[in-house]
Amino acid sequence: MSTTFDTLKQIVIDKFDIEAEKIVPEATLESLGLDSLDTFDMIFSAEETFNIKVPNSEVDIKTVEDVVNLIDRLVKEQASAA
Repeated sequence: MSTTFDTLKQIVIDKFDIEAEKIVPEATLESLGLDSLDTFDMIFSAEETFNIKVPNSEVDIKTVEDVVNLIDRLVKEQASAA
């Protein structure tokens, strides 16, 4: 899919020991066994990896694809603001 997806997939594999085949764009975070604390942990790791800041109002995400789209948008917005 995308570099963002591949990087996020690796974060999820490393942090939560989830099988790579299960991490697909349409997978819900819930179906991967991630609760709200896990989601914040994943977002925190993504912030460090992608050098972005995710506003708390932006964390209404349900699927892996939602996270990828959020990261891509914030990278673009925050790069142009810098």
